[in-house]
Amino acid sequence: MSTRDKVIEAAVELVNEKGYKGATTKAIANRAGVNEVTIFRHFGNKKGIVEAAVEKYAFAEPLFDYFSDHIIWDIEKDLKMLAKQYQVLLHEKQFLILLSLKEANQFPELNEMLSRIPQKYKYILEDYFNHMIQKEKIKKVDVATTVDSFIFINFGFFMMKKRMLPDEEMTIDMFVESHIDLFIQSIR
Repeated sequence: MSTRDKVIEAAVELVNEKGYKGATTKAIANRAGVNEVTIFRHFGNKKGIVEAAVEKYAFAEPLFDYFSDHIIWDIEKDLKMLAKQYQVLLHEKQFLILLSLKEANQFPELNEMLSRIPQKYKYILEDYFNHMIQKEKIKKVDVATTVDSFIFINFGFFMMKKRMLPDEEMTIDMFVESHIDLFIQSIR
């Protein structure tokens, strides 16, 4: 792992543990096993490290390609696949998501960047539900409301697992089988 990546990983861990203010450059350097001067040479300051982490972790395009490559126009299989993959994405991006919730004032650009993930997901779902209505595979529904509900259910599960009930034993598969099944029943 490169020095740059070691510093980014150390910063991610410490910011998650202690918050942005609690993660000092000295602590980040110690965790990364580098000299504090190295941080300033590579990133300029602590905000520069977080911005580098955002660039490293914010990329979500391959996931959206996965969606379009795996949709088979079967409401149950597709929505369960979409829900599982969205949970994987949220888990992979949890550092950025939780950081944006904790430190929104410090990083307004982070909120803007992260808003692209649900916007792209929303676009995929809107297109999907419109096609499923045209194919008469689901009943005619208000697509925008249906999409919002699907995203809220998924993001709510992520937040429950990360913040409210981290010890809850519900797995992603259990969530998908119960909650997504219930959602599907409402649009069939």
